[in-house]
Amino acid sequence: MAAASDDALVETLIGVFMEIDGLFSTASRQLGLTPQQAQLLCFAQHSQPSFGELATLLHCDKTNITGLVDRLQRRDLITRQPDPHDRRITRVHLTPQGEALTGQFQQAINTTLTTRFSSWPPTQRDSLVHLLRSATTALRP
Repeated sequence: MAAASDDALVETLIGVFMEIDGLFSTASRQLGLTPQQAQLLCFAQHSQPSFGELATLLHCDKTNITGLVDRLQRRDLITRQPDPHDRRITRVHLTPQGEALTGQFQQAINTTLTTRFSSWPPTQRDSLVHLLRSATTALRP
């Protein structure tokens, strides 16, 4: 079997990204969130990121994070708290309402994706997981 050309690789990866991005956007909007707000909530679920860390994770400028955090804080989904080790740094924490909404979002994504791949045999799904983990590692700076 011949290796995929560079063009085919790029086209396929962009296609996968666009499909998942569409699913992500649909799920976030059904819960009254923008896709970036949903991403921020998901990142805050596993850690208490600083504004700088969020800017890096969301691939945007730190000034954009202030507006995102402000809007989510007004909805009582997150709080700002000073870093216990460096009070110059502010960290984002989920509120109980934020945890609940993030759980609903993740469940919606989980259900959608597992349904889409339910007809695949386990070995094919395992191969996909392995390849996507490798791809994710290769794409990280």
